[in-house]
Amino acid sequence: MVRKTENRKQKTENIREKYGIKGDYILSVGTLQPRKNYIRLIEAFSILQSTAYTLIIVGKPGWLFEEIYQAPKKFGVEKKVKFLNYVPDEDLPGLYKGASCFVLVSLYEGFGIPILEAMANSCPVVASNVSSLPEVVGDAGVLVDPYDIGDIAKGIKKAISQRKEFIEKGLKQSHHFSWEKCAKETLEVLKNVVFRKH
Repeated sequence: MVRKTENRKQKTENIREKYGIKGDYILSVGTLQPRKNYIRLIEAFSILQSTAYTLIIVGKPGWLFEEIYQAPKKFGVEKKVKFLNYVPDEDLPGLYKGASCFVLVSLYEGFGIPILEAMANSCPVVASNVSSLPEVVGDAGVLVDPYDIGDIAKGIKKAISQRKEFIEKGLKQSHHFSWEKCAKETLEVLKNVVFRKH
């Protein structure tokens, strides 16, 4: 289920204090592994003109994660990138709400639930223009080429500069998705497959 809180603040300041987050930040959520494209995200973050932001990455180490941990130093932003590792579900809404934008630039993604979570919690979204993500984002976020560092950086700037507009669109877009709707659509697909076989 999409993690969302009705309380607008959801003790965002307490969340910041708990994880030692100071100032404005850009958020990304997902297991540390190559397909999540964190190395390119970190490089894109390093070329943003403003150093006013911190990049917060939430996710447990997966496979081939060592290079991801080394990337901030490689691109000269080791003091501006913070890895939070595992975060309890109840803390995620507060992290989304406090972020300047949410970025998911995976090279492949099955669905992209964190995108809907970000939208539902009033956080502008930047996502890859590949696999299922464009369908999930619609026109409610910024789509970028996940292989193009410059495009990712430009997308982050756009999401932040047009924050209010993307928050409004994102809230509407997140309402189009629900577990009930997903279950009904899956059932229809399964029915079609069964009927074709008979």
